[in-house]
Parts: sequence; structure tokens; C-alpha cells
Amino acid sequence: FVSAVKEKALGEEVMASLTPAQQVIKIVNEELIDLMGGTNSKLTYSPRGFTIYMMVGLQGTGKTTTCGKLAHYLKKNGKKPMLCACDIYRPAAIDQLEVVGKSVDTPVFTMRDSKKPEKIAKAAIKEADRLGCNVLIVDTAGRLQIDEELMQELETLKAEIKPHEILLVVDALTGQDAVNAAEG
Repeated sequence: FVSAVKEKALGEEVMASLTPAQQVIKIVNEELIDLMGGTNSKLTYSPRGFTIYMMVGLQGTGKTTTCGKLAHYLKKNGKKPMLCACDIYRPAAIDQLEVVGKSVDTPVFTMRDSKKPEKIAKAAIKEADRLGCNVLIVDTAGRLQIDEELMQELETLKAEIKPHEILLVVDALTGQDAVNAAEG
């Protein structure tokens, strides 16, 4: 990476509108984009009108916050999202999702007494339909990939609600372990 940047910087003519420092930043930016894959993946929506996104990831990676950011993004793009609290393990997880939902003016479906995420999600689908929402974002419990019980819970939830997309949320500091988490 460094040698590619150095080679381009040494052989590059400084554009009239850029300073040499800005030119180096431009080259580094282009190389980073190239290194990271360069292509954007867009969210896809269900052709039948109602889309379900299931958010998964390890503990503490920011799934709940990402749910709010995703809801905000979807609202800006003309969608009507609803958030669904299926993290039944972490203390105050439901409260956090409610705060996040309120901050982006998005309804949040909860069933505080239920310990079955698939039951919560199925009820949320009915409520979202009743409220005229067209996207359901399901916030699941963070897990360790080695925890078979929690992994089975994800499999059950996936089979019950048939999400249009499953979005893996990973911390940027995870590095190569993100590949292991995705495979898990």
C-alpha cells in the first residue's frame, strides 16, 4: 500500500487546483478505496413491498446504534421503518433501542415479557403492517460465535421471519477477526 502511494505520488503532476499535500491525500484516498474493494453494496428491498432486515453481530459492536442510523437513512430515502427489540439478554437493551428510535422518530416494537425473539419479531411484522411501515429492522442480541445456543436462536429467528437481508455489524477495530465472525 505504502509503496503504491509513494510510486503514484512521485510520478504524479500536482493539479493546478490542489496543493502538494492535497494531492497526496487524494492519492491515499484513491488507494484506500481500491484496497477496500472500491464497490458499493446497496441495500436491497423486497419486491413484495415489505422488507425485513435482521441485524446480527458480536457483543458490543454497535448493532443497536446501527439500527437507528439505518432507520434514519431509510426515512431520508422515502421508507417508513420500524425497529424491533429482539435482544432479550442485555440489561436495558430494549430501553436503548427505544431511545435510539425516539431520536430518529421511528416506532419501536417491544414485548418485554417475552423470551422468544421469533415470537417478538412475528408480532412486530403484524404491528408494522398495521402502522403502514414498509421496513422492519430486527435488533438481535449480541453473541459470541462459539455460543451454539445463541447461534441456534439466530437460525430459528431467520427461519421464522425470512429476512430480506441479514446485516452483520462489526467493530472497525475487529480487523481480520471480522472474517471469522462472518463465517460463524
